Amino acid sequence: MTPEPLMRNTGKELEGLVALIEKFHLPSGFHVTTNERVYNAQHIQTAEFDIQVKGRLGTTDLAWLIECRDRPSDGSAPREWIEQLIGRRTASGFNKVTAVSTTGFSAGALELAEQQGIEVREVRSLTAEHFAEWLKVQTLPYFQQLRRLCHATFYTPPDEQEERSQALKEILAQLRTDQPILRTVRTNQLVTVNTAFQAELVSRPELFEEVVPNGRARLLKMRVIYPDDIDYFTVDTKHGPVRISEIVFEGELEVTRTEIPLQRSLEYVLADSGEVISQTAAFIFDALDRKLSLEMHKLTKSGETQLVLRNLGDSAKRS
Repeated sequence: MTPEPLMRNTGKELEGLVALIEKFHLPSGFHVTTNERVYNAQHIQTAEFDIQVKGRLGTTDLAWLIECRDRPSDGSAPREWIEQLIGRRTASGFNKVTAVSTTGFSAGALELAEQQGIEVREVRSLTAEHFAEWLKVQTLPYFQQLRRLCHATFYTPPDEQEERSQALKEILAQLRTDQPILRTVRTNQLVTVNTAFQAELVSRPELFEEVVPNGRARLLKMRVIYPDDIDYFTVDTKHGPVRISEIVFEGELEVTRTEIPLQRSLEYVLADSGEVISQTAAFIFDALDRKLSLEMHKLTKSGETQLVLRNLGDSAKRS
């Protein structure tokens, strides 16, 4: 069986993790970029750098390249990879190069790296026991609020013209909740009825207080009046815009609670000495069609723990 990569995607996740940890240790004024492609005068790609760190250090401009490798099926990082990084340093003018591997380094790679001043680091997988001193939980509760619009009733001012009221009724008779028919007077943008419903719920978080997590959905009937002459909705009809003075939304509210397990525990170390730079515990979950990672990074040198929520990309593309 082929070993799985430590980071389960095309490698971008490893670069993102290393770049984040390095940012924690950098002084202000340094700029970090990832996955930058380089093109020649003919617009042909000639290189792609995993991570670049640039900034002013004393009286010197630092150009630091960090390259990452996560290929468990190929074994330890070979000497040839270090040779490639030496060539990149010379060709691109970097004054510092670091190689990061999730599978360690061969003896030849370590020897050449030491001779040529290439810094070597590793990202290693750990068990939860390694975090027992500072991480007391193995799962995190995740609450998600669900809002469903079932029906909406529109009201217009009592002095609205009959022909325009009739035209509005014709539009509403065929209305879908995802159809953008509500024009906001403040911005002149068109939004859907569902968008108006969701926005109103965001402004009323107390409506979820009576919803029992993982229990029955709460039926909701919410009357919203728009008396403000500056911020209200209109609907465009064949006889002109019709002002909406009130909407009664009918829907359901739910709250789900799930336990997110600790899915990834890593340490970032100096490969030659084994000195630990940081330890990372990650709780990974899906939300808003994205794969998110709630991470705790304990920095060895300072002893502080950084809490970060990272976006790992589209959930559908990662499934």
